[in-house]
Amino acid sequence: MNIAIIPARKNSQRIKNKNIKIFNGKPIIFWSIKTALKSKLFKDIFVSTDSKKIAQYAIKYGAKVLYPRPSKLSDAHTTIMDVIKFEIKNLENRKFKFNNVCCIFPATPFLRAKYLSEGLKFLKKSNLKGFIFAGNKLPRSNLRAFYFKQKKLNLIQADFKNTRTQDLPNTYIDAGQFYWGTKKLWKKESSVFIKNSNILLLPRTKSVDIDNNRDWKEAEIYAKKK
Repeated sequence: MNIAIIPARKNSQRIKNKNIKIFNGKPIIFWSIKTALKSKLFKDIFVSTDSKKIAQYAIKYGAKVLYPRPSKLSDAHTTIMDVIKFEIKNLENRKFKFNNVCCIFPATPFLRAKYLSEGLKFLKKSNLKGFIFAGNKLPRSNLRAFYFKQKKLNLIQADFKNTRTQDLPNTYIDAGQFYWGTKKLWKKESSVFIKNSNILLLPRTKSVDIDNNRDWKEAEIYAKKK
């Protein structure tokens, strides 16, 4: 039995009111709820929020709400793991029965029901030992990227400092769309990115991670091309 939890707090740092900002004619959270409903994978779809307005939108669009989320779990330092662990315990205390939890991000207007379905199949194929998350292949490996520490330049991966560019392994990033995992995994682990986790690869144009205004504008461009 599967449930979806959409974490949607009110005070987005980089984009004001991001989770209910209008995208393609609807508050952006509408699209993630719509996709979750369309997938028919979930016994229940919950929106976890500290915002009355977001809660009202969630109910309007067909989700249930976990409201109010405590303020200590609604600030910029709160992790997704913190939220999902809390809500799992909350639901267990309310006698909800479920085996698998899909955390769906609220700003995912290009997410498709088939991706959620493929993610669940992937989870089952992995013998439920790791999380499954949507990801993108980077156009070029970042294993020779640099960062500054105390004003000194450092290689992210010094092991590859003499490797030819064409010989570098491919690298991938989290696409910020969804995380599938068993209830047991969510309760046990401190991160989604564990040894047994795996990536469901999606095209960049179908999985924009909307984290800042530049990402938002990029997503609007892709939406117009559809």
